[in-house]
Order: sequence, then structure tokens, then C-alpha cells
Amino acid sequence: MPSPSLRCMMMALASLACMCGCSREATVDETRLNDDPPRKISELSQTGSPGRPTDASPPDSRSWAVDKNSAIGSSSTEFMEQESTVSNTAKLQEGTIAALDSGDLDIAFELVRELRRVDGENPQTIFLMARVLAEKRRFRQAVKMLDDLALQFPDTRLAVLGQTAEWLVFQGDWQAAEERYRILNGLVDETSLIDRLLSRLLMRQGRRVEANVLLRRLCRVGNVEEMDLRSLLSLSCPLPGDAVTDAFEPIGLEGTARHAISLGQLAVAGEVLQEAVNDSSAVLGPAEYALQGRLLALLKQFDRLPEWINSAPEEIKQYSDYWFALGAYQLQQADFSLAAESLGHAVLRDQTDFRAYKMLGEALNQMGKSDQAKLANERAGLIEQTVRLGNEMASNPQRDVRKISVLIELLERLQRPLEALAWRGIQVAYGRANAMLDEAAARNVLQMINQKRIAQLGEIDTAAKRIFVTCGVEVSPVTR
Repeated sequence: MPSPSLRCMMMALASLACMCGCSREATVDETRLNDDPPRKISELSQTGSPGRPTDASPPDSRSWAVDKNSAIGSSSTEFMEQESTVSNTAKLQEGTIAALDSGDLDIAFELVRELRRVDGENPQTIFLMARVLAEKRRFRQAVKMLDDLALQFPDTRLAVLGQTAEWLVFQGDWQAAEERYRILNGLVDETSLIDRLLSRLLMRQGRRVEANVLLRRLCRVGNVEEMDLRSLLSLSCPLPGDAVTDAFEPIGLEGTARHAISLGQLAVAGEVLQEAVNDSSAVLGPAEYALQGRLLALLKQFDRLPEWINSAPEEIKQYSDYWFALGAYQLQQADFSLAAESLGHAVLRDQTDFRAYKMLGEALNQMGKSDQAKLANERAGLIEQTVRLGNEMASNPQRDVRKISVLIELLERLQRPLEALAWRGIQVAYGRANAMLDEAAARNVLQMINQKRIAQLGEIDTAAKRIFVTCGVEVSPVTR
């Protein structure tokens, strides 16, 4: 279900939207609730506090100036009634949230129905009602309710987009969720939370190279979590330890296949993709088709690769899986020069592919380029170590900060400095938690990490980086 931290963020955004001034009437329908007649537009106060009925707004000061004594006398009863309503509203809100937190969904539903009866136009009430519906797995109704809210109160749009995107993931409408996350990315300045959520959605779908772009952006701004850093250690498929967690539960054809590969179930992954090919109603997209080629190579079904290569769509050239499969076939055919270039394309797109580096080393060795072959083989070994260390962390909640130091050193040798600095930040957090660093020392180290990160942003030499990644193999530009 939706994470508490995200829910809190979205409720906070809703409150902010209310304080900015929601001036139009909210409509709530298709919820199977007993709807009361909506208030008129004139009844909504521009200055009403969030979570508080607009009737309880302070009286206009000009009306008090007309007859102060009579105003006090005539309004005392109304004021007491209003205060009672406010108190009841707050109790209903608190009771609903408490019931949700304890899992008493039926009680939460009854309380929020009553809350809507007394405070139905308040965007906070609508958000809370939608949350109850979502907890009851009535995602379609919850999304519809908040979409209607955003139409009526444009100031709530950011909160609505973020919360409904999360619910659409649970509903299984991943494309709609992705669209909303991408809209949010274009609307806000601070995109770290959205990048994180979108990257995890893409990871679960198996679109790991796409997610890589977002994760590296998190590294550049210095706001990346350990789980995301582990994903950067293995782009072609999740680490086995992560694959068995709920956070990496696969969705979609490509996600399911990569999940099986990570668990060593290559035949299962191949069957998943082949069944889709055999289904006349389904057509493999370029990414899925590329992954099928990688699987054929991993399964050593080289006799099937010629037909696969000849039928490949043009868009496939952007995927490292394609170049991996092509390079593997060319290596089997003793076309060592072509294989080296294809595998160079593969590692440029996925620097974590130690299998591609091993094949690249073999091709270079057959070409008589022993120094470059040695580099490629060493690179494969370094990457394998990072994957092994990452998987140990994914499989075990206990952390050995010394092993994190080893991982940092490996990443520095692989010229992946932003990842290395991010892992230093993770190491500091564990050191602080284990009383290995006091607060002042931790702050100083984090300041140093941030300074180095900023310096790294201006030191990227693209040409030199390409030569390093390919172990000196010249790679021709690819035209689609």
C-alpha cells in the first residue's frame, strides 16, 4: 500500500494548496457514498484554514464596526456552534487517520463518510476520503476523486498528480502512472523524489537503462538512497538479493524476464518471452526483442541468433542487450573485429555488464591486442566484485562499513566517482548509527563529500571516458 512518507508529503501539499486559496467548489462523484448537496461557490472562504469549515472564518471587520455590542450578543451562540463543529471535524480527521494506521478500514470508512457530511468541500477531507478508498483497493474511484479535485482546485494539482501516480501503480496502470510522474518532473524544480519513484517504476518494468538516467541524476544532486545505488551496480537485471523483495516485484513482460534472469532462471525467462512471441495478439517491443537476443546468447542458442538479427527492428540499436547478443554471435563466428566493436557498444550503454567485458577481452585477445584484452578482463573482474558486494548488502540487513570501503575503492577504479561519493555518504550514515563517528565528524565528512561531488560535475571528459569504458576500442557512431 502507499508508503506513509509519501502520504504525509501529499497531505502536506494538499494543506499548502488550501492555504494558497481554493476558491471553487469541489465535486465528488462515482464513490458510492451518500452525497450531500454541494455548497455554493459563495460559501467557500478565500481565507478559510485547511481542515476547518469555511463557515468558521473570522467575521468581516466592517460588520463588527456597525454595532459592536449587538454583534457580540447575536453571534455568541453561532460562534459556540462553529467551535463545536470545528472540534468534531478535527476528531473525525484524527479518528480516520488512526483507524487507517491501525488497519481498521471499515471504521475509517464510516468516519470519513461522516467527515464528508460535515466538511465535504474541504480538499483535505477529499484527500482523506480518497486515501480511505485507496486503502480499500478502490483505486479507480480514489484516482477519479482526486482528478476531479484538481479540476476544481488547480492549486492541488501537484499533490494530486503525485498521489494518483502512486495509486495507478497499485492499480496496474503503469503507463498512466509514468505519464503523471513525467508531468510532475516538468512542473517542479526539486525533482529528486519524483526521479526516485519513477526510476523504481521503470526498474520494476525491466526498463533499467532508462532508469539509469534518473538514478545518475540523483547521484549528481547528491540525493540518492542505498537501494537505488545498488541498482546502479547491475543494470541488465536486478541483484538477486533485491529481486526477491517487494520493492523490486516485477511488472510487465520485460520486468518478469529480467527478474527471472537475476535468479538464474534463464530457461524460464526465455519461455516468458517466447510465449509472448507465440501469442499472435502480442508483439515484442524493441527493448523486449533486444532482451530476447541476450537470452539466446546466454543460453548459447547461437543457431537462433541469425534469424533474430535479421528480424531486429531498427530502434533496437539503442539497447545494450542487442549489442551484447550481436557481439556474442560475431565472436562465435570468429568475426573478432566486428565482435569487439559490438561489445564496445554494449559496454558504453551498460558499464556494469561484466559478461560483455569478458567477451570483449576474448575478442581483443584473438585480435592480438593483449594489453587491451588484459584491461577488459580486469574490468570484468572489478565489476563482478561490485556486483557481489552489492548483492551481499541486498541479501543481508547488517552492514560492514569496511566492505563499503572496498566497494568505494572499486567504483573509483572503474571511474564512477559520483557513485563512489554517494556510497561514502551511505558509509557515513552507518558509521554515525554505529557510534563510529560523532555528529561533528560526520558533518565534516559529508561536507567534504559534497564539495567533491560538485567538483566532479565540471570534470567530465566525454571522449576520454568513452575510451576508458571501451578499453581503447574505437566505436563508430550509431544511426537509427
